[in-house]
Amino acid sequence: MPKIAGVQLTGHVDKAVNVDKATRMVRQAAEQGARIVCLPELFSTMYFCVERRPEYFDWAEPIPGPTTDRMGALARETETVLICPIFERDGATYYNAAAVIGPDGRVIGKYRKSSIPFMDRARSREPRGDEKFYFTPGDLGFPTFDTPFARIGILICYDRHFPEAARVLGLGGAEIVFVPTNTTRMTRYLWDVELRAHAIANVYYVCGVNKVGVDAGGSSRDHHGDSLICDPRGEVFAQASSTGEGIVMADVDLSVIPELRALWGYYRDRRPDLYGPVAARPEARAAV
Repeated sequence: MPKIAGVQLTGHVDKAVNVDKATRMVRQAAEQGARIVCLPELFSTMYFCVERRPEYFDWAEPIPGPTTDRMGALARETETVLICPIFERDGATYYNAAAVIGPDGRVIGKYRKSSIPFMDRARSREPRGDEKFYFTPGDLGFPTFDTPFARIGILICYDRHFPEAARVLGLGGAEIVFVPTNTTRMTRYLWDVELRAHAIANVYYVCGVNKVGVDAGGSSRDHHGDSLICDPRGEVFAQASSTGEGIVMADVDLSVIPELRALWGYYRDRRPDLYGPVAARPEARAAV
Protein backbone atom coordinates (compact mmCIF):
# COMPACT_ATOMS: atom_id res chain seq x y z
CA MET A 1 0.00 0.00 0.00
CA PRO A 2 2.12 2.94 -1.22
CA LYS A 3 1.93 6.37 0.36
CA ILE A 4 1.59 9.28 -2.08
CA ALA A 5 2.05 13.00 -1.50
CA GLY A 6 1.42 16.33 -3.13
CA VAL A 7 3.62 19.32 -2.32
CA GLN A 8 1.61 22.56 -2.08
CA LEU A 9 3.81 25.64 -2.19
CA THR A 10 3.79 29.35 -3.01
CA GLY A 11 5.78 30.32 -6.09
CA HIS A 12 8.64 32.80 -6.30
CA VAL A 13 10.17 34.82 -9.12
CA ASP A 14 13.57 33.30 -8.25
CA LYS A 15 13.84 29.77 -9.63
CA ALA A 16 16.42 28.78 -7.01
CA VAL A 17 14.00 29.64 -4.20
CA ASN A 18 11.34 27.36 -5.68
CA VAL A 19 13.68 24.44 -6.23
CA ASP A 20 15.20 24.75 -2.76
CA LYS A 21 11.76 24.87 -1.14
CA ALA A 22 10.52 21.90 -3.18
CA THR A 23 13.62 19.95 -2.18
CA ARG A 24 12.99 20.54 1.52
CA MET A 25 9.34 19.57 1.23
CA VAL A 26 10.05 16.42 -0.80
CA ARG A 27 12.51 15.33 1.87
CA GLN A 28 9.87 15.97 4.51
CA ALA A 29 7.31 13.89 2.60
CA ALA A 30 9.80 11.06 2.13
CA GLU A 31 10.69 11.09 5.82
CA GLN A 32 6.99 10.53 6.52
CA GLY A 33 6.91 7.54 4.19
CA ALA A 34 5.82 8.97 0.84
CA ARG A 35 6.92 6.86 -2.14
CA ILE A 36 5.47 9.00 -4.96
CA VAL A 37 5.61 12.78 -4.60
CA CYS A 38 4.07 15.28 -7.01
CA LEU A 39 5.02 18.95 -7.27
CA PRO A 40 2.65 21.63 -8.64
CA GLU A 41 2.49 22.82 -12.23
CA LEU A 42 5.55 24.87 -13.28
CA PHE A 43 6.96 24.25 -9.82
CA SER A 44 10.36 25.79 -10.50
CA THR A 45 9.02 29.18 -11.67
CA MET A 46 6.29 31.57 -10.73
CA TYR A 47 3.19 31.53 -12.95
CA PHE A 48 4.49 33.87 -15.64
CA CYS A 49 1.79 33.53 -18.31
CA VAL A 50 -0.18 36.64 -17.34
CA GLU A 51 1.80 38.79 -19.80
CA ARG A 52 3.75 38.33 -23.00
CA ARG A 53 7.42 38.74 -22.14
CA PRO A 54 9.84 36.97 -24.49
CA GLU A 55 12.53 36.91 -21.80
CA TYR A 56 10.50 34.31 -19.90
CA PHE A 57 11.40 31.81 -22.60
CA ASP A 58 14.88 31.86 -21.05
CA TRP A 59 13.39 30.01 -18.07
CA ALA A 60 12.65 26.94 -20.19
CA GLU A 61 14.99 23.97 -20.12
CA PRO A 62 15.22 20.50 -21.62
CA ILE A 63 14.18 17.21 -20.05
CA PRO A 64 16.60 15.86 -18.90
CA GLY A 65 18.17 19.16 -17.91
CA PRO A 66 19.43 21.12 -14.91
CA THR A 67 16.26 20.99 -12.83
CA THR A 68 15.40 17.37 -13.55
CA ASP A 69 19.03 16.41 -12.89
CA ARG A 70 18.84 18.02 -9.46
CA MET A 71 15.46 16.44 -8.74
CA GLY A 72 16.83 13.13 -10.00
CA ALA A 73 19.53 13.28 -7.35
CA LEU A 74 16.81 14.01 -4.79
CA ALA A 75 14.69 11.07 -5.98
CA ARG A 76 17.71 8.80 -5.65
CA GLU A 77 18.49 10.17 -2.17
CA THR A 78 14.91 9.75 -0.93
CA GLU A 79 14.14 6.56 -2.92
CA THR A 80 10.98 8.15 -4.28
CA VAL A 81 9.26 8.68 -7.60
CA LEU A 82 9.06 12.42 -8.27
CA ILE A 83 6.67 14.18 -10.65
CA CYS A 84 8.36 17.42 -11.63
CA PRO A 85 6.33 19.83 -13.79
CA ILE A 86 8.50 22.44 -15.53
CA PHE A 87 8.67 24.79 -18.51
CA GLU A 88 10.25 22.52 -21.14
CA ARG A 89 12.32 23.51 -24.17
CA ASP A 90 12.73 20.95 -26.94
CA GLY A 91 14.80 22.59 -29.64
CA ALA A 92 12.79 25.62 -30.74
CA THR A 93 9.52 24.30 -29.27
CA TYR A 94 8.23 24.98 -25.77
CA TYR A 95 5.90 22.88 -23.63
CA ASN A 96 4.23 22.89 -20.24
CA ALA A 97 5.52 19.48 -19.21
CA ALA A 98 6.02 17.09 -16.30
CA ALA A 99 8.93 14.70 -15.91
CA VAL A 100 8.47 11.42 -14.05
CA ILE A 101 11.69 10.53 -12.25
CA GLY A 102 12.32 7.11 -10.75
CA PRO A 103 14.03 6.18 -7.46
CA ASP A 104 17.22 5.56 -9.41
CA GLY A 105 17.28 9.23 -10.38
CA ARG A 106 16.55 8.59 -14.06
CA VAL A 107 13.70 10.10 -16.08
CA ILE A 108 11.09 7.37 -16.64
CA GLY A 109 9.17 9.53 -19.08
CA LYS A 110 7.32 12.80 -19.45
CA TYR A 111 3.91 14.23 -20.19
CA ARG A 112 3.20 17.45 -22.07
CA LYS A 113 0.08 19.48 -21.31
CA SER A 114 -2.34 18.73 -24.12
CA SER A 115 -4.95 21.48 -23.92
CA ILE A 116 -3.54 25.00 -23.70
CA PRO A 117 -5.84 27.69 -22.27
CA PHE A 118 -6.24 31.38 -22.86
CA MET A 119 -8.12 33.22 -20.13
CA ASP A 120 -8.97 36.76 -21.23
CA ARG A 121 -8.73 39.31 -18.39
CA ALA A 122 -11.92 40.97 -19.65
CA ARG A 123 -13.84 37.73 -19.03
CA SER A 124 -12.45 36.94 -15.60
CA ARG A 125 -11.71 38.58 -12.28
CA GLU A 126 -8.15 37.25 -12.26
CA PRO A 127 -5.10 38.32 -14.29
CA ARG A 128 -5.27 36.50 -17.59
CA GLY A 129 -3.55 33.22 -18.35
CA ASP A 130 -2.11 33.60 -21.84
CA GLU A 131 -0.55 30.15 -22.08
CA LYS A 132 -1.00 29.94 -25.85
CA PHE A 133 1.80 32.51 -26.23
CA TYR A 134 4.28 30.25 -24.42
CA PHE A 135 3.28 26.61 -24.86
CA THR A 136 2.77 24.32 -27.82
CA PRO A 137 0.01 21.73 -27.27
CA GLY A 138 1.46 18.43 -26.12
CA ASP A 139 2.33 15.81 -28.73
CA LEU A 140 2.75 12.73 -26.51
CA GLY A 141 -0.88 11.78 -26.02
CA PHE A 142 -1.85 10.59 -22.55
CA PRO A 143 0.81 8.08 -21.51
CA THR A 144 0.83 6.08 -18.32
CA PHE A 145 4.05 5.26 -16.50
CA ASP A 146 5.06 2.07 -14.71
CA THR A 147 6.84 2.95 -11.48
CA PRO A 148 8.02 0.61 -8.72
CA PHE A 149 5.00 1.61 -6.63
CA ALA A 150 2.04 2.08 -9.03
CA ARG A 151 1.08 2.74 -12.63
CA ILE A 152 0.42 6.47 -12.86
CA GLY A 153 -0.90 9.07 -15.25
CA ILE A 154 -0.72 12.87 -15.33
CA LEU A 155 -3.07 15.67 -16.34
CA ILE A 156 -1.75 19.22 -16.05
CA CYS A 157 -4.18 21.87 -14.79
CA TYR A 158 -6.53 22.78 -17.71
CA ASP A 159 -6.37 19.17 -18.93
CA ARG A 160 -8.55 18.18 -15.99
CA HIS A 161 -11.57 19.87 -17.57
CA PHE A 162 -11.62 17.27 -20.37
CA PRO A 163 -13.19 13.94 -19.37
CA GLU A 164 -11.86 12.26 -22.50
CA ALA A 165 -8.29 12.73 -21.27
CA ALA A 166 -9.11 11.26 -17.88
CA ARG A 167 -10.71 8.20 -19.50
CA VAL A 168 -7.73 7.57 -21.80
CA LEU A 169 -5.50 7.37 -18.72
CA GLY A 170 -7.84 4.80 -17.21
CA LEU A 171 -7.77 2.79 -20.42
CA GLY A 172 -3.99 2.95 -20.20
CA GLY A 173 -4.06 1.22 -16.84
CA ALA A 174 -3.54 4.20 -14.53
CA GLU A 175 -4.07 3.37 -10.87
CA ILE A 176 -3.31 6.92 -9.70
CA VAL A 177 -3.69 10.12 -11.70
CA PHE A 178 -1.74 13.16 -10.53
CA VAL A 179 -3.04 16.61 -11.47
CA PRO A 180 -0.45 19.36 -10.88
CA THR A 181 -2.00 22.82 -11.25
CA ASN A 182 -1.69 26.58 -10.87
CA THR A 183 -5.38 27.23 -10.35
CA THR A 184 -6.92 30.34 -8.80
CA ARG A 185 -9.76 31.01 -6.43
CA MET A 186 -12.03 31.98 -9.33
CA THR A 187 -12.21 28.30 -10.35
CA ARG A 188 -12.31 26.85 -6.84
CA TYR A 189 -15.90 25.61 -7.31
CA LEU A 190 -14.72 23.19 -10.02
CA TRP A 191 -11.85 21.67 -8.06
CA ASP A 192 -13.29 18.92 -5.86
CA VAL A 193 -16.18 17.98 -8.10
CA GLU A 194 -14.08 17.46 -11.25
CA LEU A 195 -11.34 15.47 -9.55
CA ARG A 196 -13.84 13.33 -7.66
CA ALA A 197 -15.79 12.73 -10.86
CA HIS A 198 -12.67 11.51 -12.67
CA ALA A 199 -11.92 9.15 -9.79
CA ILE A 200 -15.45 7.72 -9.82
CA ALA A 201 -15.93 7.46 -13.59
CA ASN A 202 -12.55 5.84 -14.17
CA VAL A 203 -12.07 3.97 -10.89
CA TYR A 204 -8.64 5.21 -9.86
CA TYR A 205 -7.09 7.44 -7.21
CA VAL A 206 -6.65 11.13 -7.99
CA CYS A 207 -4.12 13.48 -6.39
CA GLY A 208 -4.65 17.14 -7.25
CA VAL A 209 -1.65 19.34 -6.40
CA ASN A 210 -2.12 23.11 -6.49
CA LYS A 211 0.01 26.12 -5.68
CA VAL A 212 -1.24 28.35 -2.88
CA GLY A 213 -1.37 32.11 -2.44
CA VAL A 214 0.22 34.85 -4.53
CA ASP A 215 3.60 34.20 -6.14
CA ALA A 216 6.34 36.35 -4.61
CA GLY A 217 7.47 38.82 -7.26
CA GLY A 218 4.68 37.80 -9.61
CA SER A 219 1.17 38.89 -10.50
CA SER A 220 -1.82 39.21 -8.18
CA ARG A 221 -3.15 35.74 -9.15
CA ASP A 222 -4.23 34.04 -5.94
CA HIS A 223 -3.93 30.24 -6.05
CA HIS A 224 -6.46 28.51 -3.82
CA GLY A 225 -4.39 25.56 -2.57
CA ASP A 226 -6.75 22.80 -1.36
CA SER A 227 -4.53 20.03 -2.76
CA LEU A 228 -6.34 16.74 -2.23
CA ILE A 229 -6.32 12.98 -2.61
CA CYS A 230 -9.52 11.10 -3.39
CA ASP A 231 -10.17 7.41 -3.73
CA PRO A 232 -11.89 5.48 -6.57
CA ARG A 233 -15.25 6.05 -4.88
CA GLY A 234 -14.70 9.80 -5.08
CA GLU A 235 -14.19 10.24 -1.36
CA VAL A 236 -11.69 12.95 -0.39
CA PHE A 237 -9.63 11.50 2.44
CA ALA A 238 -6.75 13.98 2.58
CA GLN A 239 -6.75 17.70 1.84
CA ALA A 240 -4.35 20.59 2.38
CA SER A 241 -5.07 24.15 3.48
CA SER A 242 -6.57 26.82 1.24
CA THR A 243 -4.17 29.44 2.59
CA GLY A 244 -0.82 27.91 3.48
CA GLU A 245 1.96 25.72 2.20
CA GLY A 246 1.94 22.07 3.17
CA ILE A 247 1.96 18.45 2.09
CA VAL A 248 -1.13 16.37 1.38
CA MET A 249 -0.40 12.70 1.97
CA ALA A 250 -2.19 9.37 2.20
CA ASP A 251 -1.78 5.61 1.84
CA VAL A 252 -3.55 4.27 -1.24
CA ASP A 253 -4.89 0.73 -1.38
CA LEU A 254 -4.49 -0.26 -5.03
CA SER A 255 -6.08 -3.66 -4.41
CA VAL A 256 -9.57 -2.10 -4.36
CA ILE A 257 -9.35 -0.97 -7.99
CA PRO A 258 -9.91 -4.31 -9.79
CA GLU A 259 -12.81 -5.14 -7.48
CA LEU A 260 -14.55 -1.82 -8.10
CA ARG A 261 -13.97 -1.97 -11.84
CA ALA A 262 -15.52 -5.42 -11.94
CA LEU A 263 -18.45 -4.24 -9.81
CA TRP A 264 -19.38 -1.24 -11.94
CA GLY A 265 -18.35 -2.45 -15.39
CA TYR A 266 -17.54 1.00 -16.72
CA TYR A 267 -14.75 -0.42 -18.84
CA ARG A 268 -16.47 -3.70 -19.68
CA ASP A 269 -19.67 -2.06 -20.93
CA ARG A 270 -18.18 0.78 -22.95
CA ARG A 271 -19.56 1.37 -26.46
CA PRO A 272 -16.66 2.82 -28.46
CA ASP A 273 -18.59 2.04 -31.65
CA LEU A 274 -20.97 4.88 -30.67
CA TYR A 275 -18.41 7.40 -29.48
CA GLY A 276 -17.28 8.78 -32.84
CA PRO A 277 -18.83 12.23 -32.26
CA VAL A 278 -16.60 12.70 -29.20
CA ALA A 279 -13.48 12.62 -31.37
CA ALA A 280 -14.92 14.32 -34.47
CA ARG A 281 -13.88 17.87 -35.29
CA PRO A 282 -16.64 20.51 -34.99
CA GLU A 283 -16.81 21.01 -38.77
CA ALA A 284 -17.27 17.27 -39.28
CA ARG A 285 -20.14 17.19 -36.78
CA ALA A 286 -21.79 20.15 -38.48
CA ALA A 287 -21.70 18.33 -41.80
CA VAL A 288 -23.49 15.26 -40.42
